[in-house]
Amino acid sequence: MNIVILGAGQVGSELSAILASDHDVTLIDLNQEKLQKISDHHDLKTICGNACYPKTLEQAEIEKSDLAIAMTQYDEVNMVACQMIKHISKKTKTMARIRATQYLGGKGSEIFEAGDYTIDVIISPENLITDFIKRIIEVPGANKVLDFGNGQASMVSVKAKGGLITGHKISELKDIIPDVDVRVAAINRDENLIIPKGSDTIDKGDEVFFISAKKDIKKVISTIYQYDKGYKNIMIAGGGRIGRRLANSLESKYRIKIIEADKDRCVYLNEKLENSLILHGDSSDSELLEEENIDDMDLFCALTNNDEANVMSSLLAKKLGAKKIVSLVNKQNYLDLIKENEEVDITIAPTDIAIGVVLKNLSKKELVTAHSLKRGQAEAIEIIAKSSDNPENIVGKDIGEISTPEGTVIAAISNDEKIKIAHHDVKIEENDHLIVFLSDSSKFEEVERRLTK
Repeated sequence: MNIVILGAGQVGSELSAILASDHDVTLIDLNQEKLQKISDHHDLKTICGNACYPKTLEQAEIEKSDLAIAMTQYDEVNMVACQMIKHISKKTKTMARIRATQYLGGKGSEIFEAGDYTIDVIISPENLITDFIKRIIEVPGANKVLDFGNGQASMVSVKAKGGLITGHKISELKDIIPDVDVRVAAINRDENLIIPKGSDTIDKGDEVFFISAKKDIKKVISTIYQYDKGYKNIMIAGGGRIGRRLANSLESKYRIKIIEADKDRCVYLNEKLENSLILHGDSSDSELLEEENIDDMDLFCALTNNDEANVMSSLLAKKLGAKKIVSLVNKQNYLDLIKENEEVDITIAPTDIAIGVVLKNLSKKELVTAHSLKRGQAEAIEIIAKSSDNPENIVGKDIGEISTPEGTVIAAISNDEKIKIAHHDVKIEENDHLIVFLSDSSKFEEVERRLTK
């Protein structure tokens, strides 16, 4: 597939690196230094120029491209670039990152569906991040909650700490919770992803990825993690788009405090939110945090658009007694710092979320959803099994008969009736949804070919 990516920022660069191994990728940006840095390590074409200019797009041979992904930092540039692309080549599928929710509501969304600014797939990171955090809050103890099978099942990651299964073999789970069917899909230990067997143990500090029916999630978490009672008091650092949207969705059920540095923004938040307390100040001000009883906070969410501010306020909030920390972090060096410190409980990388949306819309129609994990290193996908004349077709076979690439596991099967954990003797039927964990995202194309041929 010929793919043109507009913007060599964090998302554009990582997306280029992931796609370049299996596709012909052209990356466009105004910054030659960024382009050189990524082209030194990956096989792709780079063009230094304005992504909106027809001449630049023609240089990228846009008329021959199958897909164009607009990932510059400006919504308007992404919109105009897609308009130009459609003018030059109507057959080219377009995706664009649109951050401002004002473009997405009411009649605004109609512009993208049937107007000059036609965009085939809109990626709204703010909405996706808000939904991601809400799922975590709804499932205390979880670090990630990924829904599959129309919400019937969830893949959850939990830090092993104080639960009954910690220090014991995975096979012992069925003795601890005999009424629950669960599959441990992967273990992240010392930053190495392991596809475990029943004889493997879950050690303290492991990040455990498991899948089960949604109704059983809390039971499983209680065996791995010393279960949280739940959240009541939540403090949000940053009243930007994500902070405001999250507060708006939570304030009817939780006690919300928002710390915002911009005075005018505080006025705006007071007008838009009904039950949230808005505080004008610096979220890394220890006196302010102590005055606002940070030690009573069940959850502290650092959601400003500044990585350094998020990291510093998160570390300070934890030191002052906040029980659990969620921090929004883009840059890899800050993520490394957090991992070494181990004070931040949950980090959210917007890049992972955006890449997951791209992968979902990049692949065959059999791919229902895709979640990018660990900065694009791993993936969790849901894919539909279809019968064919190919002798290697998987429909009608037991899980144990199916060959998948190393580091890949079919964790569960979803259909209209129920969720089935993928034990070796479970048979795959036509139109079953397979929930698959890939510890190596470079195997994505191979997995897709094997499961849908």
